[in-house]
Amino acid sequence: MKTKLLIFTIVICGIANAQITPPNNIIGVDVSTYPQNPSFNYDSCFALGADLGMGSLGLFQNWTSVETAPNIFNMTIFDIANYYYPLHSMPIDLTIVPIHTNNLEVPSDLTTTTFDNPILINRFKTLLDSIKVHIPNVVLTSLVIGSEHDVYMGTNATMWAQYTTFYDSVSTYARTLWPGLKVATELTFSGITTYSIFAQTLNTNSDYIGVSYYPLNNDFTVKPVSTIPTDFSTLVSLYPSKQIIFYQYGYPSSISCNSSESQQAQFITQTFTTWDTYASNVKKIDFTWLHDLDTAAVNFYGTYYGLTDTIFLEYLHTLGLRTWNENGTDKAAFTELQCQAKQRGYNNLNINCTTGFNEFSTLQNDFTLFPNPFSAQTILQTDVLLNNATITIYNCFGQTVKEIKNIYGQTVVLSRDNLPSGLYFIRLTEDDKIIASDKLVITD
Repeated sequence: MKTKLLIFTIVICGIANAQITPPNNIIGVDVSTYPQNPSFNYDSCFALGADLGMGSLGLFQNWTSVETAPNIFNMTIFDIANYYYPLHSMPIDLTIVPIHTNNLEVPSDLTTTTFDNPILINRFKTLLDSIKVHIPNVVLTSLVIGSEHDVYMGTNATMWAQYTTFYDSVSTYARTLWPGLKVATELTFSGITTYSIFAQTLNTNSDYIGVSYYPLNNDFTVKPVSTIPTDFSTLVSLYPSKQIIFYQYGYPSSISCNSSESQQAQFITQTFTTWDTYASNVKKIDFTWLHDLDTAAVNFYGTYYGLTDTIFLEYLHTLGLRTWNENGTDKAAFTELQCQAKQRGYNNLNINCTTGFNEFSTLQNDFTLFPNPFSAQTILQTDVLLNNATITIYNCFGQTVKEIKNIYGQTVVLSRDNLPSGLYFIRLTEDDKIIASDKLVITD
């Protein structure tokens, strides 16, 4: 018989914490993918994001998708956007991409033209002119020029300098087309930190610091969610005077990536805890994606990026906050995103968010803590017979500060030790599922 592992997680948070707010911070959700049921369409996906509290939406286009041949433009997507998004009072973060990760996306006659060449620069300005004509009613919260292009440029200092010249020119021009426009360029977290000198020079003319963030190891397995606070701190230290926008932000749920749906939900929890700390520094997080990708889409992107590694494909496949089937079903991460947003005033959904994860409510009374609040010790009494359980204590930054292993029975004495006063959340997990939760306060 399989032994069940019970894990208690105590997440420590200071009582007095900064917090993100709808007037100052934006929650985004990439709603561009949807299930196979024709009745569950883009409108249905958009409604899920809007109900959650989505404050702006990303519209992403490769340059070659718009200028399909030299000086031949397909503006269908912009004509649709000009009707659809104003109808729903939804502003747009528009991303136009001359380099998409490791792929050059310039028109066919410009593939050997350097980015600092006036011919290429003027062609991109013409592209912007054309787009401007087709979206007169759209409210742009930002224009992003390039996506993850640090992957393509690597350590090539000449290419970085050429792209910087291009970016400075076209971003300045874009501001003349849309007065007051905020302009950014999106680099990967690895690129913006590894090539920090190149990136800082490039971002001299940026209004926002654009970043894509997927905390992965080199083999596409996930890093622990405790890395989030350190990574946020690193970005803020690099750009203390400019606001950061995560235009892509995700965490897979596949076991092949050493993850799970529960761990993906914990990623959401840790994100909001950390975001609260850096509320004035991080303007927006756009969560990728609303739904898992289907097999055809996974294979397409695998071919596009030239990566067919099984773990990479599973990473792509399970980034969604909901599953890809019929109408889609919520993963724990989506419920947690709804709840974290609700707790901060972004929505008023009729869901039980007393304890965060939806699973918390199922066995919420299966343990008690007395006394609570406490200053020295408290006794945890559970109806569940503990069998090789572990208590892990994290601080507000997701860092482990205490761990107690090999716990058996139904009673555990928890000592304060040197922990500071504040609000704690105790979480009971069984077989990687959090099944009970309560709050705990330590006082002086």
